[in-house]
Amino acid sequence: MTPTLTLTDVSGSTLTEAVCLSFRLEKERYTPFTTLTARFLTSRSDFGNPASVAFRLDNQLLHQGVLDGLTMTKQKGMQTVQVSSRGFTSLLMQNQMAAGMLTGVTLQSLMEKYTVPGVTYESGITQNYVWVKEGTSQWDAIVNYGYKYNQGYPYISGANQVRLTRSDGASITIGGDTLLSTGCGLDYTRMVSHIHMADADGNADAFSLENADATARNIARHRQISLDLQYAANPADCLAQKLRYSMRACQGVRAVYPGYHGEDLERHITLGSFAAALGALCQELWVFSRRAENGDVSGILDTAGAVLAIGIGISLFCLILNLIALGLSYGGKSSR
Repeated sequence: MTPTLTLTDVSGSTLTEAVCLSFRLEKERYTPFTTLTARFLTSRSDFGNPASVAFRLDNQLLHQGVLDGLTMTKQKGMQTVQVSSRGFTSLLMQNQMAAGMLTGVTLQSLMEKYTVPGVTYESGITQNYVWVKEGTSQWDAIVNYGYKYNQGYPYISGANQVRLTRSDGASITIGGDTLLSTGCGLDYTRMVSHIHMADADGNADAFSLENADATARNIARHRQISLDLQYAANPADCLAQKLRYSMRACQGVRAVYPGYHGEDLERHITLGSFAAALGALCQELWVFSRRAENGDVSGILDTAGAVLAIGIGISLFCLILNLIALGLSYGGKSSR
């Protein structure tokens, strides 16, 4: 990998650094921008008046955005520059929309409300209307449009592309021999147990919905919201959508491996056989937990069988590896 950092001055001139000491590029499914922290060696003593940051790996643009901070340090004869930056799509959260009903809405019409540099978007079909509440950001309006479009949640693809559907990128396969670690986890810290929405008369509990997954885990987290006219035709749909959003990232599988292979949000990645088996095991354990809490005896038996089969598969895989390692060790001793 060859990382490069390019700073663009307010005048449009650019400076590029190519000796990278460290970088951290973060991208999360429900956060509408990338964040970058990068540290490079430099021979420069002045970076002028920089306005934006671009970060590339092997000439592929992964991040482009506003400069949040820049620090230069000289120590033991070595001079470094460290920058922090947010992708240009973060500006969508800072632009406030005028309240009211927008009709004949497309993603293009929402994006053109305010010009944001460097941001692109996919095309989308026209929706009858999108309701914009007081204080709604441009990104929130795009979220409302996305829900009407395909009941999904928009995300950022590449450096700064707003998407509502999965991109057409080819799937990526990571071999089991390159995996450093794999695992799975649960996170219930955002899970809402009950949501209540007022009606047009201001009655606070006119519409309510309980999250059975949360109450089964003894989570009590009530949320009160005002009437959302975006869902005026179906208030129950509004409550269900907000409960689903509170359960985002509550279950996950992780993998650590060296290098960059073109990974991106909503792009399919296949891990090595052992990691895939571990991921499947975590999935089945999650299903087992939910069925146990709901008292689904027949479902529990089905899941137990699946867990057993996966466990046997992993055990056989480990046994084969151990036998191979033993054979190699014996062969090495014989040759000596």
